[in-house]
Amino acid sequence: MRNLLILTLLIFSVVMSGCTTTPDSDEVKLQVAKHVLQNGRDKIFIFENFQKINGLTTNDGSYIVEVSYDLVFRKGLNELTQELNRSESPMVALGASLEIMTQLLQYGQFSAGERLPCHEKYTLVKTEQGWRLASDFNLE
Repeated sequence: MRNLLILTLLIFSVVMSGCTTTPDSDEVKLQVAKHVLQNGRDKIFIFENFQKINGLTTNDGSYIVEVSYDLVFRKGLNELTQELNRSESPMVALGASLEIMTQLLQYGQFSAGERLPCHEKYTLVKTEQGWRLASDFNLE
């Protein structure tokens, strides 16, 4: 009888632990990196020193994670400006100017190799294809 009780508790424990899974650091890193480096930002930054600091599972099953990472500028603002200005089409040049202004407003003057430390919180949700950022589904 005692063995049956222990076996039942063990099975219950395994089933319950399967219901409360959380994303591991690699899954979180992948989702955060995809978000941070989207829209061509991977040409501007290198994503380094990722660290999952803390995490919290909410009542609705989502997971709030606190992370830190560094963004390292691949090129300085001057280099980026020169590259974008080499375009031949006026429309491409206009788009390039807007891109430069966006980078300048967001990051100020920056040089190649300069580090930008980031400390952020993200919400992840469990989907049919694994953990994804809630912002991918307009849930934030």
